[in-house]
Amino acid sequence: MTRARLLLFGAAALIGAAAIAVVALQRPAPMREAAIIDAPVFPGITPRLAEAQRIELRRHDGAVTLVRKDGAWVIAEKHDYPARAERVREVFTGLAELRLVEERTGNPELFSRLGLEDVTVAGGTSQLLAVKDASGGTIAELIVGRRRIRTAGNLPEAIYIRRPGETRTYLAEGSLRIDTDPLLWVEREVLDIKRQRVARVTTRREGAEPVTVVRADPAAEQASIADPPEGFRPEQHKVDDPPRALEWFSFNDVRPAAELAAAEKLGEARYVTFDGLRLAISVVKADDKRWAIISAEWAEPDAPLPGNPPEQLRTPEAAREEAERLARHLGPWAFQIADWKADVLTYRLEDLRAAAENPS
Repeated sequence: MTRARLLLFGAAALIGAAAIAVVALQRPAPMREAAIIDAPVFPGITPRLAEAQRIELRRHDGAVTLVRKDGAWVIAEKHDYPARAERVREVFTGLAELRLVEERTGNPELFSRLGLEDVTVAGGTSQLLAVKDASGGTIAELIVGRRRIRTAGNLPEAIYIRRPGETRTYLAEGSLRIDTDPLLWVEREVLDIKRQRVARVTTRREGAEPVTVVRADPAAEQASIADPPEGFRPEQHKVDDPPRALEWFSFNDVRPAAELAAAEKLGEARYVTFDGLRLAISVVKADDKRWAIISAEWAEPDAPLPGNPPEQLRTPEAAREEAERLARHLGPWAFQIADWKADVLTYRLEDLRAAAENPS
């Protein structure tokens, strides 16, 4: 075999090997199944959670701090207003039950896809949860990301998580509902006085005479104005507004009532129920918002309860206990309410007048 032929064969062999290598490189790599971990995120954490004294929640655009005081959880950003105990229990249960399922990406450039970027990143969705004991020691700390959406039924909820300072990310089975809006941690409905309980309401706006609306008995469908001027024609649905104004009575913000001692006074409403509950609601204006300051007491009902009272009424004993609880829980606070609600609580007689009829 001549030297030229040997060189030709060698070149052909090299070209063939190179072609095989290119085909092999172009072939997709075999899929590797993610390892199933199935281990608790925080082993043995339940006893330690009983020692928790502080919960810190942080996002790029907000933060909430819950502190345990005298056995109850309060919200530091809202002047230590009480937090809903069941929300705190949900978080602790979620931490105790959270289980690692799979390890996910370790590439920080991909963290945002899972909602696991650093909480300082503007526009991010990650949330940092830290639970601490009385000495400031960390019981649990976690960056919480997106929920994994599963379209098939009967599959447990899952979320993406990452430990602060680590680049490993995980899919974890369980539920961990946290929020950095303080108002999502409170019970915003502070009163629910059904109109059937209300015997009379007196509303007064600053600079105007008070007006009293009465209900003849608990079963009455409509209220009426006490001692209306001769010839006065009321708008019935407005007359019915004050007795039902305390149904599902909720607030948009809260602050200590003492901070509003010098606020502009707009008026007040005084409620008396058939079962003896008495409420005085002072309406003030501060920071261009309307605030309600509520006091409660109990007094002997004006008349005995009917023999078969509506279910909304309470016994005098239960109403007395309710008054004590409301005075204790609501008295120290001022609640920001909607403007329309403030208007109802300070109705004037003129506000109840029916519109003039069109003579045509």
